Amino acid sequence: MADRRVLDDGVGRYTAPELPPDDPVDVGRYLDAFRRSRWLVAGMVVALTAAVLVISLLLPKTYQATSKLVLNTTPSSAVASDAQSTQRDLATVKASLTYRPLLAAAAKNGLTGETVNSLRGKVHASVDQDANVISIVGTDDTARGAAAIANVVAATFLARERRDQQQRVKRTRAVLTKQLAGLQASLTPLNQADIGSQIATVKQQLTDLALNANSGPALELGERAEPPSSPSSPKPVRNAIFGLFAGLFIAALVVLARAQLRPRVSGSRELSRLLDLPVMVEVPFVRRRFGHSPNTLSAIEYEAYQTLQASLRMQLPPATQRTVLVTSALHGEGKTEVTAALGLVLAQAGQRTWLVSADMRWPRLHELFDVAQTPGLAEVLAGGRHGESAVAVGARRSARENGGRLHVLASGQRPPDPAQLLAGGALDGFFDDIKESDYDYVLLDGPPLLGLVDSQVLAQRVDGVIVVCRPDRLTSENAIDMRELLQRLGAPALGLVIIGGRSSPISYFEG
Repeated sequence: MADRRVLDDGVGRYTAPELPPDDPVDVGRYLDAFRRSRWLVAGMVVALTAAVLVISLLLPKTYQATSKLVLNTTPSSAVASDAQSTQRDLATVKASLTYRPLLAAAAKNGLTGETVNSLRGKVHASVDQDANVISIVGTDDTARGAAAIANVVAATFLARERRDQQQRVKRTRAVLTKQLAGLQASLTPLNQADIGSQIATVKQQLTDLALNANSGPALELGERAEPPSSPSSPKPVRNAIFGLFAGLFIAALVVLARAQLRPRVSGSRELSRLLDLPVMVEVPFVRRRFGHSPNTLSAIEYEAYQTLQASLRMQLPPATQRTVLVTSALHGEGKTEVTAALGLVLAQAGQRTWLVSADMRWPRLHELFDVAQTPGLAEVLAGGRHGESAVAVGARRSARENGGRLHVLASGQRPPDPAQLLAGGALDGFFDDIKESDYDYVLLDGPPLLGLVDSQVLAQRVDGVIVVCRPDRLTSENAIDMRELLQRLGAPALGLVIIGGRSSPISYFEG
């Protein structure tokens, strides 16, 4: 139990709890956060994955085809200096493949509709230095177009290389031939040894030049580009997988941020500690259509409410009439369903039970028992029934089950200011009517306690208060505020009814 301190606000004295110490990082708390947010996570992941998939399917398809050029080298090129020279040659060829003159020639050489600027974005080259291979990648919106671009650029480059090589050989041969003729013209008996050596050198150069010219080009086409069978982009399946993991990552960040900024209560044990109240029962959360009858409880729910009514009868024996307020901290935690089901099992146990819909802001009790909303509590408190007692009105609105042992008083027409109606003197008369009745238990379905004065007025007039809680909707601050409020009011809190409990032996009842 948390330490308390006595405060004096000038009006009265009350005991205020101190905030519990900060808890260490609890993995279970974050796992609970993911469990509570599973539908949010699923929605974000599905939405992002579907969006990525749809966008990928709508994007224009792009195809890539690759042609390969091979650089021929002699065995002697394995030395370090020749290897460096080869790398420079490969880098030069790679750069030359995207020069404007080459692309302009390729555009005129069968690539209809292409220009230098369009080819700049469609031609890419890469070098595999380990294999002396240059890859020319052509990109287009059709498979045939991509292959055509790669092949035409490769063919244009090789043709220009052969032409340039032939021109270089021709110029070199002309220079060497002219040099040889000059040497032969200057040959005399006096310089025969010197000039003869030079003539032999030039002749050897001419021989080597002829051999190199006949040996074939240094670059040749190693592989022609073929039209690809599938587009290179987009890839819907791959992108959808990336979108899936991105969605999981973003959803995890959102869940962790929410858990850090507004930490939820991790479970019934923590909630019981924060509220300093025992857990009377944990009711599993069973999804069903809106407005279901309380008679359609599942077996596990029915057993839970049997436990609740037994706990209530143990704490408040029906030796005298007992009035119990069923409330919650926030709206939407299931207090109305608990009131209806508890009233049903009490009546089945032979207890004359009266259910009063005291929540005039969000009334639903009349819907669960299929009775008209008016006349009801609002008309009784407003004096609109011409002196007719609340008991008489409620008796005429009896539920049809359990031999008349279960009666329902609806909320009535919603008043402009329910708090003012409950704060008036008519509420005293209403509780006098209750005391004069022969009911064993009177269950009041009250509004939420936090932020509303309605249930606070009722909590000070009843024999017991049952607090209905859904841990997945409550923060630690909500629980602490609720505990402080109950202690300030001096309300006789009996315990907690946890909606969505996970410790019930469900498998036993399902077996």
